[in-house]
Amino acid sequence: MLSIYHIIKLSDNAFTYGNMILLYCNFNRDGLPNNEIDDVSTNNTVHEPLPDFVIGRIALCIETFNIIMKSKPDKFNTSVILISKSEYTRDITDRLIAGGISENYIENDNNSKSIESVINNVLFKMNSLTNPPTIYFIGSVWQKGVFDSIVVSKLKKFKVHFEGALDHRSYDVIQKDKLTEEPKKGSNYYKHKLTNKAIDTLLNYIFSNKRK
Repeated sequence: MLSIYHIIKLSDNAFTYGNMILLYCNFNRDGLPNNEIDDVSTNNTVHEPLPDFVIGRIALCIETFNIIMKSKPDKFNTSVILISKSEYTRDITDRLIAGGISENYIENDNNSKSIESVINNVLFKMNSLTNPPTIYFIGSVWQKGVFDSIVVSKLKKFKVHFEGALDHRSYDVIQKDKLTEEPKKGSNYYKHKLTNKAIDTLLNYIFSNKRK
């Protein structure tokens, strides 16, 4: 069962065109069984199957792609950016194709090692576009907090959606993953936090006085 969360930032641009789906499939194998088989006779390494939480992200990507294709007028200007280690690229691509996404829509990013680096690369591309595409980020539910903090400082000019799939690994393993994904917080992030704190303080003051 998939769980979908959305955050939407209205773009400062009057018109957006196209859709960019960021399928984030970077992961580590902490907390997962290690069944990698080393075939000495052929000097090949056979990697174990993708974990369930990554397969969930792939399924959610396919679902998101299908919704775009059924409902968006600019559907044919859509790209799926697959972010993964190179050894998993073919397996994930095959699953996307089996789910109905033509390989013509798929681009690979084997260099980005974190959510922040993915967004930095996207930002570099989009700053040169007059009408940037709508961004859909596909990850696990727990990555929403990490993604939100990056949106505050880097993607506020663009229309952005976060789509989260379930991740059933243990709390401790997910917390460890969170630490590796936490972005460096820029000045805009702290300004946003201070603004929220100031608003909370003001509201507390107002309601405190009303109760007197």
